[in-house]
Amino acid sequence: MTGRPHTATALATAEQVAMRLGYLAIVQGIVARLATSASTMKAASPAVMAALLVFSVSQNVRFHWALFGVAGAVFFIFHGYFLQQERAFRALYNDAADRALADVVSMKIDARRLAEVREPLRTVLCRPTVWGFHLALIAGFTVTSLFAQGTLPCCWM
Repeated sequence: MTGRPHTATALATAEQVAMRLGYLAIVQGIVARLATSASTMKAASPAVMAALLVFSVSQNVRFHWALFGVAGAVFFIFHGYFLQQERAFRALYNDAADRALADVVSMKIDARRLAEVREPLRTVLCRPTVWGFHLALIAGFTVTSLFAQGTLPCCWM
């Protein structure tokens, strides 16, 4: 025995702290998984584009350069979506972490709470780190493919 009396208030506070830490751990895990998914989209995009590039320069293959745009747009939107969700859960985490321990924090994560803190997808897609990465990737692979096919002659030759 530590010599301190165990009052109902002390136990309630200890339980609140334990529940808050558990909630924060769950939300932190969700944020980590979403961040991993966003990174996976950024890693998969160049791999798919490289495969398309190899396909585009193959013999006897009809390939249109716009396919780079289609594949790039899919990865662009997925990257933005995962980033949007990550930022929403991070906002929930920060809200719970910033509150005083005496405050009771709702542990419920539902569509309404996420909608309150979620940024619009177009706002996330307009971030330079998102569109800049994907635009450069699409443009680079498209130009490389056109050069390799001989469709776009090199201007300095």
